[in-house]
Parts: sequence; C-alpha cells; structure tokens
Amino acid sequence: MASIAIFSSRLLSNMNSQQSIKVKPLSASRFCLQLSKLFCVAVFMFVLSACSGVAKKTASGPSEQAGADIAAIQVIDTITLQSYQQAIDLIEHGKLADADKLLIKVADKYPDLAAPLYNLGVIAENQKDIDSAVEYYNRAIAADKKYYLAYNNLGIISRSKGDFDQALSYYKLGLKAAPYNAELNYNMAVLNEIYLHDYKAAIKYYEQYLASFDDNSVSEPDKNVVSWIKDLKRRSK
Repeated sequence: MASIAIFSSRLLSNMNSQQSIKVKPLSASRFCLQLSKLFCVAVFMFVLSACSGVAKKTASGPSEQAGADIAAIQVIDTITLQSYQQAIDLIEHGKLADADKLLIKVADKYPDLAAPLYNLGVIAENQKDIDSAVEYYNRAIAADKKYYLAYNNLGIISRSKGDFDQALSYYKLGLKAAPYNAELNYNMAVLNEIYLHDYKAAIKYYEQYLASFDDNSVSEPDKNVVSWIKDLKRRSK
C-alpha cells in the first residue's frame, strides 16, 4: 500500500465560530478544518489542519485567528488519509457523530498523529463532553509536545472552570511552542486582565497579539485591542 508523507499544520482562516459550528461565546473550539495539497519532489504532501478558538473578552467581541506550522512529519497510508478527509467533510457539514467514528479509526491506527486526536477533542467539546475533550487534547500533546492548538483549548477549558492558574500554565506551554500565535496571546491577555488582574502582563500579550498580524495576514486583529491597551496603561499607573 502506498504511503504519503503528511505533517500537521495550522492554516490561516477567516472563519469564526458563528460561521462554522454554533458554540457559546467562550467555547474553546471552532471548526474550520481544511485539507491543502503541496507538491514536493514528485510526492504529494497533504496538510492536515484544524482551527481552535479564541476566548472572547466580551460576548459581542469578534474572534480573530492566525496560524503557524507544527513541524511534525509523519507518514500515513492513502486509505487512512481518505478516511481523514471524509471526516473533515463530515465535520464541515455538521455530522459530528459520523466524523467521530472515522477519526477514532484513524487515531487507533496512527496513535502518534496529533491532528486526529485534536479533532476528536474538538468534536467532544462541541458535544459538551468536556472530560473526553480534555483526554483527547492531552493525547494530542503526548503525540506532539508542540501541538499548541491543544494547549490553547485546554487553557480555555481550565479558565471556564475557574482554574486560572492551570489555564495560565497551559497558555504558557502553548506560547513556548508558538510564541507568535495570535489566539494564544489574545487568550493570555484576557486571562491576565479579567481574571488575574495583572494589567502589565495583559498589555504585554495584547501587544504581542497585535504584532502577530502583518500585511500578509488573511485575518485582521480585533480593532478594540488598541483602546484596551490604552485603558490598561492608564489603569496600571
């Protein structure tokens, strides 16, 4: 059976939670799972992608997201890859139970591949099975210690449970793997401002959030952040 080299990656996307699967404003997860094809040395390399969520400062605030590659090259057979692609299509059409079954088979066959495990966590979370979501996110991290998407979602879950120190720890681990990730910097800023009342830290992460965007970014930063920084600087004097 032929094998195809693949690597887990985070793609830029403008899709937010309201455009994909309906979740509460503070949900950890958004589905904007896509598959891209790259041609390299006569071999098709497929990019598995999965989008996670940004904790909103207010219920009406827009969610922004950006991406960074996770350089964990793995090999997967073509039939399993087709199953993964089918699962992604099912997710995009809201058929989570069917996608879940396919992803479980993929994860059972390739337990060291983080993306299917992460996606199973996202499905479980949207089905309000938080314990299973946490288990899958931790398994994704066990498969790839730099899988910052899982750290981000675990941080949001911990924050929603009121465990702010644990949330802080998860965000730090995520930022260690992806220091310029917009979502993680935004969520870290929100945690420090609203829950930990560490305004200096909040300013730092809001500024890093803004710095993560440039002219080539597909999405744009939350326009409110600039005014939030000004307000925090005034309050921290």
